[in-house]
Amino acid sequence: MSIPSPRPPDQHQALGALLRNRDFKLLWIGQLLSQIGDQCLLIAAITLISSFSQSPWAMLIPVISIAIPQLVFGLVGGVVADRWNRKLTMVGSDLLRGLIVLSILLVSDVQHLWILYLAAGGLALMGVFFYPARNAVIPNIVSPGLLLAANGLIQGSYIIALIVGPVIAGAAVEMWMPSAIIFDSATFIVSALIIAMMNIPTATPGRAPTAEANTVWKDMTAGLDFIRHSRALKQVLAITATATLGIGTIVLLAIPHLKAQLGAGGLEYGGAMSMLGLGSVMGGAVVSRLSRRISTSTIVGGMLIMGGAAIVAFAFAASYTIVLFSVAAIGLCIVMARGALDTILQTLSPDEVRGRVQSAVNIIVVASTALAEGFAALLGSLFGVQAVFVAAGVVTALTGVAAMFALRSAAQLVNNAVVMGKA
Repeated sequence: MSIPSPRPPDQHQALGALLRNRDFKLLWIGQLLSQIGDQCLLIAAITLISSFSQSPWAMLIPVISIAIPQLVFGLVGGVVADRWNRKLTMVGSDLLRGLIVLSILLVSDVQHLWILYLAAGGLALMGVFFYPARNAVIPNIVSPGLLLAANGLIQGSYIIALIVGPVIAGAAVEMWMPSAIIFDSATFIVSALIIAMMNIPTATPGRAPTAEANTVWKDMTAGLDFIRHSRALKQVLAITATATLGIGTIVLLAIPHLKAQLGAGGLEYGGAMSMLGLGSVMGGAVVSRLSRRISTSTIVGGMLIMGGAAIVAFAFAASYTIVLFSVAAIGLCIVMARGALDTILQTLSPDEVRGRVQSAVNIIVVASTALAEGFAALLGSLFGVQAVFVAAGVVTALTGVAAMFALRSAAQLVNNAVVMGKA
């Protein structure tokens, strides 16, 4: 006789349990603070660059500086997350980022912009070590039944920062430019102190210590071999890459599209970003309730299909009201789909290789986003922005259809992990 699967906790139970979880609460607060600081730094950096140079290369170079460390050293960050103490890795990364940010205070004219570019690369490099460690410890500090809700909240914290950060940055830049940079540095330091207060297990019962004789290269190839031999993991990574291609395409062209379609300016774009954040927060809050009724694969597939439809609606929006509703739907769908995908990846990855799997995901997201933005610029000039949005919506929706079928077995493994966690 089969044992019925326990229902995951509902929305209020999940949020309440996570808020009572001291270690997760500390991690979430630290992430929210540092992400708000990052938004302040972004506004300050753009203001600095535009005030010293009008060359398109001046804006492109920092983008390249951020992408290259992630692509080149991404897998190394995963090895570090699996080989060394993850708590110390996160604390050290945050402290170093806090110091690196302060170097931007030395930028006083166009001749010193190279300092900003190096700082951007340094911040990206430290992030290569921080984020695989962060994502790898989440299953160590929350129960399997709360993992989906935890990932939804982690995803939602970025969007909250996207709303709050620019407001703080705007005021800081107006009053005194260096204050935005100092504020970002301070948020990294505070995040490091908060993470230092966490109780993070150095190993789980199933985690075997990495052999000291292993080289970084051997550990990297071992992680890639694990992914290569896991059909479910390869399917999740393929879905993540394709979905990122579809959704990433709209980021670059959103502002020119709103301006051309509706004559919208900065105020309207800011309102759209606020709705994106509201939708994202709603997605993070309701994902647990939805998971009580449908499988994780259906959540991923359904949200991507709905997100694709919202992108098409955004492309043909005849009024600003439709824009706001479609953007809110996009935010909700992205957070829920990404949170569910992260949950599947964390569940499928044993603790001893989880950092390397997470670093592979980060590389795929960075590469897919860069590829999507490149295609968006090229195809937008050839066929028009609206046509690119329609194509992005169709790709996202088709990825959702594929996810519903391809991720069924992976979703069952997630459900089994919840059952075992409650046994």
